Order: sequence, then C-alpha cells, then structure tokens
Amino acid sequence: MHLSSSLLALVPALALAAPTAESFDTTPILPDGLPYPTPEQLQQIEQAAHGTLPGLPLPTNASAVGITNLQLLAFQEHVEVAFFHQLIGNITRNTTGYTFATDLEREFALRSLSTMLAQDELHALTANNALQHFGIPAIEPCRYYFPVTNLEEAIALATTFTAHSLAALQDITERFAANGDSSLARIMTGIIGNKGAQQGAFRIYQDKYPSELPTLTTTDVDFAFTWSNSFALPNTCPNLGDIKLRIFEPLNIVTRPEARTHKIQVTWTHGPDESKESLLWVAYINQHNVPIVAPVQVVSCDGSKSTAVVVVPYDEFLMNGLTVMAVVNRRGPFANAEAVARATVYGPALFIVE
Repeated sequence: MHLSSSLLALVPALALAAPTAESFDTTPILPDGLPYPTPEQLQQIEQAAHGTLPGLPLPTNASAVGITNLQLLAFQEHVEVAFFHQLIGNITRNTTGYTFATDLEREFALRSLSTMLAQDELHALTANNALQHFGIPAIEPCRYYFPVTNLEEAIALATTFTAHSLAALQDITERFAANGDSSLARIMTGIIGNKGAQQGAFRIYQDKYPSELPTLTTTDVDFAFTWSNSFALPNTCPNLGDIKLRIFEPLNIVTRPEARTHKIQVTWTHGPDESKESLLWVAYINQHNVPIVAPVQVVSCDGSKSTAVVVVPYDEFLMNGLTVMAVVNRRGPFANAEAVARATVYGPALFIVE
C-alpha cells in the first residue's frame, strides 16, 4: 500500500501542533502495568517480544549525562509504547480508517505491531530499571495525543518518530561513551538495530526501499526531548522536570518538502519581545554531514505568528531521508547537531524525502 510523500511532510508538522485536553481518552496510559509491571506481566511482555530484558550486570554508577540519557530513553519509549498500543487497539476494533483488504493482511499487521509494542516496552523498562539501579526515580508516563486518523497517517508518523529515535540513539550512544558510561553504550547499539528493522518494515509498507540512507541522520538529545514532548498533553507528565534537557518552541512546516531544491514555507509563534526575525537563519541536519545553513525570509507577521520562506537545497547536498530542521539565531557554521541545538530558537521540524 503506497503512502504519498505529501503525507510524510504533513504529519511531522501536525505532530508539533499543541494538543488539547479534550483529545485524549481515560484508558490506562500504558499497557501491561508499565512502568511497573508485575512479574507475570513482564513474562508476558517478554514472550510477546520474543526476547528478554538485558541480563548483563550494570555498572555501579553512571555519570550525570548518563542518567539524563536513560531518562530521555524512557521518556521517548513511553511515547512509542502509547502510540503502538493505540494503533493496535484501532486495528483490533476495526475502527474506520484502520481496516485491511484481507483478514490475512490484518492478522500479519497485528502480529507485527504487537511484537514491536512488546519490544518497545522492554526498551522503556531497560531504561527505567537502570535508573532505579542507580538510585534515580523511574520516568513516569504522560497522557499522549497522536494527530492521526487512519492507518496511512499512523504509519507515516511511526516512520518519522522511528527515524528520529534512531537519530537520537546515536547521540545518546556517543554521550555515554564520552562520559565514561561505555558499558551502557552497548545496550543502545542493540536497540538501534531493533529500531532499524522496525523502520524497514514501515518503509516497505509505504512502497519505499527498506534501507533509508547509507548513514542515518543524527540529531541532538534536546531535539529528541522536544520532539517526544510534542505528543504529551500539557501538565500530564509527573516528573518531566527531572529530565535536564531543553524544550524548544515549535517550528511548523507549511509547504510539503520535495526531493528537489525549492522554497518551503514555515511558521512559528513568538512572544512580544522575540520578533528579531532579521537575525534568524535555518539549519538543516541531514545524514552525517556538516549542518547546512540557509537564510530565513520572513514574509508576514500576524500578531505573534511569523511566516517565513526558506530554501531546501536538496540538489546540492542530496538531502534524502530524514532531515532535522531548526531556526537558529546565528549564521554558523555549525560543527554538528549539538552546535545547532545550542543556537536553536524554534524547532525541530522533521521531514523525510527521497
């Protein structure tokens, strides 16, 4: 079943829109007792995941950066668990927009998604169990909102957040290694392989090549935290403040990005003293290349909402796959994704083209 590239561009933009309190139901936030399953529930999760929690001994301590990494991983995985749980529920109930042409297709989708759900549950438990091992409280789940109304949109969104999870896990792994937490880095590489397999399945569903790029796009932990938090309903995250990472103001893509050099329209909302549009640029993070910087041309300012036009220089840099986009307060150059995050004012916005 083919999914248009226009939807791939639209879903990330929608995902950064602020959810409303009326949008969520009152069912349990996460399935199977997460984040504190009983031994019986854990056994059921492991059976469904076709594997167990990591059993190798953890180190006696972790760096402050390592703790933040684990908190981010738990937070990010809770979002994915909630998403897959809701998606499976919609398919199981034959909700309008979530039906299949044949029972065989439906059964295969449910089996595949149920396995992904259980594996993501184990990822979340891996992070939270490690935090508790180091004497740090587990990250509690939020209430979540996912701006999709049918299976096509859901798979597009899953493709985008899985691509960005893969990007974030690269940064987490490097930060573990750089801060003396090398024994934790190995676990991350195992999770990266798992999510790469998930991503290939989503891409095949969309009639795309299963492998997206020779070197997957990377990102920064602050971008990962902001992106994951965009699915959380405001004031529903019990210990959000425990995670010492930044949350940026949203950047929204209006125009569908395409696989060619062209201009797109973006919007952001600023406070009364944050309207220095002449001092802003846009930075693109794509693959493992030096971030690309382009000028921002503000075309309108309606109250606190600014609309701007920026060039996507696809042809010059072969910007396939996931691109992480941010509005920054200086021209650069930027050495890497972390440097972009330090200069970010609005973002990230994500898009995938090929």
